[in-house]
Amino acid sequence: MRLRDAFRQAHRDLGNFLEAEVLLKSCLGLERQDIYLNPDRGLTRYELNLLEEAIEKRKDRLPLAYITGKKEFYSLGFRVTPDTFIPRPETEFIVDAVLEKLPITNYQLPITIVDLGTGCGNIAITLARYIPHSRIYATDISKKALEVAEENARKHRVEDRITFLEGDLFSPLENYYLEGKIDFLISNPPYVMRSEINSLMPEVANYEPHIALDGGEDGLFFYGRIIEKAPLYLKPRGYLILELGIDQASQAKETVKKTLEFESIEVVKDYSQIERVIVARRAVISNQ
Repeated sequence: MRLRDAFRQAHRDLGNFLEAEVLLKSCLGLERQDIYLNPDRGLTRYELNLLEEAIEKRKDRLPLAYITGKKEFYSLGFRVTPDTFIPRPETEFIVDAVLEKLPITNYQLPITIVDLGTGCGNIAITLARYIPHSRIYATDISKKALEVAEENARKHRVEDRITFLEGDLFSPLENYYLEGKIDFLISNPPYVMRSEINSLMPEVANYEPHIALDGGEDGLFFYGRIIEKAPLYLKPRGYLILELGIDQASQAKETVKKTLEFESIEVVKDYSQIERVIVARRAVISNQ
């Protein structure tokens, strides 16, 4: 079979031009231009089998990122597996928020960052790339996810500035004496209501790790835990930056206010005008 015929067949099977293109590139090890510049290239039986298997997986709604093992985030490429949550474009607003606040901080270098629930490491690694003077601690409860994150850090040559720690939220930090020393505490926590997980798109509900989705009965379980302990770790004028689910901004803001530890609270909207990220600045003097 020729390349052009394989492309047409994949397009017919998937009903999606771009997905057909991505699978051809992934299975055949091609660049995009190769598909169009060499349409008469013949496929080996091995290549054809790889492509057919990939098409069947996609027809079963396996996420494209898990088939290719790749996902782009903030213009950087990351390896992903079924053990890791697939990075979303809206999570890039966390990176934007950190970079926006960075120039107005008054701290001496380096900048210390904690990323809770790092997954494939996309946020931590991106910040390490954009903030060369940063020192980052990235935690995750999943050992397998951390293995992927460590691989991604090596790929982007920032492994010497990120410490990956296995455990639940803050617990792996206990022996690192970071209380009151963090400039940015960030997280994209699980925030889907438990009762709604099975109603999500099949790609998400059937394949992505539920541990990265399940935010408890009301979707807010992890916000309460993170916000409660954040003041202990943040420097005065340090920032807590969290991704939000739809319609969770008002409740998250109220939880932050109740701590009486923050002097500034902002909510950032994404490109769809959804309140996507909460940014709270630690007060200089505690009210407690």
